Amino acid sequence: GVMATLKVQVRTLTPLWTGGVDGTMDRIHETGLLGSLRWWYEAIVRSLGGWACDPTEHVCTLSGENLKKYKDARSQGKEWREALDEAGICDACKFFGTTEWQRRFRLEVIEDRVSPVWDSERPLNIRPPGRTRGWFLPPGWMGEFTLKITGEPQVLTMLSALMLFLERWGSLGSKSLLGYGVFLIKNRHEILKMVEKWEWGKIEEVDERRNKSALPDLRQFGFLRYRIVNPHPAWWTHVSGIERVASKVQPLVKYKTVPVMPALKNEWRFNRWKGSKKIEREIFGFSDVKTRQQSRITISWAYQISNKIWEIRGWVWLDEKASWSDKLWQILTNSESWKNALRTEGELESYRIKGKKDVISLVTEVLK
Repeated sequence: GVMATLKVQVRTLTPLWTGGVDGTMDRIHETGLLGSLRWWYEAIVRSLGGWACDPTEHVCTLSGENLKKYKDARSQGKEWREALDEAGICDACKFFGTTEWQRRFRLEVIEDRVSPVWDSERPLNIRPPGRTRGWFLPPGWMGEFTLKITGEPQVLTMLSALMLFLERWGSLGSKSLLGYGVFLIKNRHEILKMVEKWEWGKIEEVDERRNKSALPDLRQFGFLRYRIVNPHPAWWTHVSGIERVASKVQPLVKYKTVPVMPALKNEWRFNRWKGSKKIEREIFGFSDVKTRQQSRITISWAYQISNKIWEIRGWVWLDEKASWSDKLWQILTNSESWKNALRTEGELESYRIKGKKDVISLVTEVLK
């Protein structure tokens, strides 16, 4: 098909992390960006009743019988997406590639003006009062860069819609659990023009059982946003756990971002959750020698969106079948818990997704 080019101008609001060699980051690695785009695309597809395979299982492959089905469909004049449907390739692999089927777009980072938020490679350790371990935050990168994406117009349309959703509710790159990857699209107007023809609701519905319940699906998500209006300029110095490292956090303030995530997670886990230890570990995560359980709660750093407003946002991956879901949601949406951790008043907005209709309004309201 005809190739086109899309340029998305990105400004980081919280540090960006894309990995690299030996756990440090030397530049923006495209693979780290692609991983997050795919993860969110899969979660949206599943939540709309479409099929996104489990990427660790390598079930989607365009060879043998599948390849024959694909070629037959193409020879009957069907376009590649339909032909891949017939060959049993899932909706995410269609765009993001799989064995024997290349990704449908090229992604390059150009005009890269990003740099590490602090000089040493040593992580910043934030330990809320009374905790022995705390969080280790590696030096992510802040600044501006452009994503140059080349592909067929319909692929660029999908990616535009996806990027607009991530700008509002998701994140880019890895370590989102540490609050990294919140960003702003500087040429939002141009990107909006690209999505006029995209309809999330048109995703092909499949037999629900094809999707594993252990994989992310927005129908199990709740989204949170806390806005602090007109705070005292040094409000962040009072945040629980920051006093101890204030001199190290000070340079971050010039980037208009502050790592408040440890304070919030600490508040919810140790001051608010009163319940089974086992479930607590399942929700808030843990790591010991043998196993690691990731937290189900992702909260960003605080970032400044205008002279007067700071914002924090995140999401929680609930489990509608689990008895703890309602209790956890009540804790996270209790504005007292935010105020207590941040020691500052704010407005809390929350959206708990209750089905496909909610997903569609969440993913389409950003396209206006």
